[in-house]
Amino acid sequence: MRDLLAHADLARYAGQFVWLELSYDEPLNRDFMSKYGASATPTFFVINPQEAVVAMQTGAMSLVELKQFLERGASAVLVKGQTPGDAALTRGDVLMAEQPGEAAKAYLQALQLSAAEWSHRELAQASMVKALQASRQWQQCAETAATDAVTMKRDVLFVRTVVAGMWCLTQGGSADWMDIQLKILQPLAEETLSLPITVRDHRDSIYRTIMFIAVARKDNSTALKWGDRWLAELDQIRPRSNDERSAIDIARVENLQIIGDPARILPALRASEKAMPDNYIASLRLAEMEVAAKQYEEAIATCQRGLARRPGAFAKTWLLEIEAEALEKKGRTAEARQLLQEALKVADQIPSVASRDRVVAAIKKALGPSSPQPK
Repeated sequence: MRDLLAHADLARYAGQFVWLELSYDEPLNRDFMSKYGASATPTFFVINPQEAVVAMQTGAMSLVELKQFLERGASAVLVKGQTPGDAALTRGDVLMAEQPGEAAKAYLQALQLSAAEWSHRELAQASMVKALQASRQWQQCAETAATDAVTMKRDVLFVRTVVAGMWCLTQGGSADWMDIQLKILQPLAEETLSLPITVRDHRDSIYRTIMFIAVARKDNSTALKWGDRWLAELDQIRPRSNDERSAIDIARVENLQIIGDPARILPALRASEKAMPDNYIASLRLAEMEVAAKQYEEAIATCQRGLARRPGAFAKTWLLEIEAEALEKKGRTAEARQLLQEALKVADQIPSVASRDRVVAAIKKALGPSSPQPK
């Protein structure tokens, strides 16, 4: 998204918005993250002068979708006398970050209050499916996505709906409803890969969900086929910037974390770390894959390079955990435990409450029941 924003022509919105970018990993942003409930990156908000959210969306967007999002936010702020459907849609956006279950109800209400020709109908449908996913209502999410996506225009809202529905299918296990919805959603998912509007992040989600489902069904050959196809696409991209290079590397790592030989992508990740000498995330990704490839000494050295690049609390904690894992694999248990104790202290500085609690719980589990509270 940073690469898109760097190259997008958004001059028409000058004077309408005050642009603010906040790092998810900086302690000084904790108040904002806590107030607005940002728990994923990227998350986009339009906030009115009264500091209330009037539009919110998570995940990468195409330029067309970004402009639609900005128009929606501007409309919510500037247009007087919203329709009941519009008001319910805005209420869903306000609730989405912290109460996705209630947001789903608000989006459903927006659909019920509005006529069939309502201009925001497909937006409300896509938003409701995303809210059902976020509130872990897996079956309802997949069923709603399958029902709505079939009749949608083949645009960004169609893609978003299919992506969310496919993620919900990955949680379905062996349930009968999963088989029924998969027969509808997988052909739609494959269709999104043929659409030029499908941005790289959404392509990544489609490939990954297809791979996850195949692995869950013990069809590793199919999963590997899709993984190879995605990696081949990524290898053909020539990044225009470090942000785009990072996004491509993220996709490579997420692919290999499902199935495949992690050594396959180590040359590309090492080239990226060298090309971005100040980027600690490049070191983090490389170290993860070095551990997966059982190259433990290399992973320890990579983590130390990453820590020297002055990461924020979240990334620093992650690097320490990876290094501890590599040390543990080498049999250096005492050193690994010491690093986890350090990671526990650093984790207390993570800005997002939800992320902080999740990371602290994971480190305590790794340390065992006698682990102390961070100070």
